Amino acid sequence: MKRIFTILAVAATLALGGCSIYHPQTVDIPLINHAGDTRLDVAAGVSTWLLPDVVTFGGTISYGATDWLALQGHLNYGGDNIYFQAAPGAYLPLGEHGLLEGYAGYGIGSSWREAQATSSDTVSAGTYAYSGHFSLPFGQVNIGWHDLGRAHIDLALGLKGGAYMPDFQYNRYDADGVLMPSRCSHYSTPNLLIEPQLQFRIGGERVKYCLRISMAFLSDINTNGGEHFTADFLTISNGLTFSF
Repeated sequence: MKRIFTILAVAATLALGGCSIYHPQTVDIPLINHAGDTRLDVAAGVSTWLLPDVVTFGGTISYGATDWLALQGHLNYGGDNIYFQAAPGAYLPLGEHGLLEGYAGYGIGSSWREAQATSSDTVSAGTYAYSGHFSLPFGQVNIGWHDLGRAHIDLALGLKGGAYMPDFQYNRYDADGVLMPSRCSHYSTPNLLIEPQLQFRIGGERVKYCLRISMAFLSDINTNGGEHFTADFLTISNGLTFSF
């Protein structure tokens, strides 16, 4: 039991000291089903690796341009991080309530932070700073069911796959503000990203409460990012979706 608590304590320390340079995105799965169909979604989310470390507020707008073409844009911001993506897509109704969607898009994001660093046996207390950006070309497939029952329930599953391409720099400074080159690090290794998402909506015909859970699996960063760079694996968000 003591060993388990020790492992958890070490993991928590790494989670707090590491720099999360990606969190799963909870972009609206719109379930566009006809030309002119429009969704506006606003939501707040919290992301975590071991402990919650990123809070974001964002919005998604989706539009049925024709009887098969959909357009979507998404933006979220968290004080020390920002992400934007745009994607055209196609949709196919499956019976009265079912729907299949596919999107191909491009995302860009950035993260930055300056904070007090903790001391250790070999490194004195000081400050650290990291900043950088990433790009994310991706494809996504969604399947769902809309307006089920009198509560107008929507259920949807999404699966995003893409290439996470980062460029981040971490700098460490001692208590006198002097840069410590031996403690600095750079991360620019491309990652394969797999990001599944579950979505639930309930409400009226025009306004619905929405809950989303998204997970991110990256091929390199949490293994080879070192002590300074990590990626969150879970985001939970909730908000409102408006239909026009």
